[in-house]
Amino acid sequence: MKIAFPTMDGKSISAHFGRSKAFLVLEVVDGRIQHREVRENNQASQSHSHGAAAPGTCQSGVAQEKETHGHDHGAFARLLQDCQLVVVIGMGAGAVRAIAQAGIKVCRVEEGCTPEEALLRLAGNNLPELTGGSCGCTSHH
Repeated sequence: MKIAFPTMDGKSISAHFGRSKAFLVLEVVDGRIQHREVRENNQASQSHSHGAAAPGTCQSGVAQEKETHGHDHGAFARLLQDCQLVVVIGMGAGAVRAIAQAGIKVCRVEEGCTPEEALLRLAGNNLPELTGGSCGCTSHH
């Protein structure tokens, strides 16, 4: 199973899926990490600035589409198409839809959770699925 995590440093989970510099992809076989790969997010430089959301909407992209913040949600799905799961802290509704339409499950963890901790939760069936958009950041709440 391949699991993707948005990341800024290749080690921790970024609070902003679309604004992350890259995606850490872990290939897990029999509960053990067999391969690590970091895939560059070429859309990070095209992303909206934090604070660009309309009043009353989440600044990580909830209720916004490509025209207002520059993401091509389908590009995320294409970049991660060989993954079965994406683990996020927060992810906008458009990205959730695009990833789900690609057949990739999205699960959510709280800020501070490491990819390794998320894998333990997955093994324990304790990783909640994200079906709608959700902002994981704390800077504007």
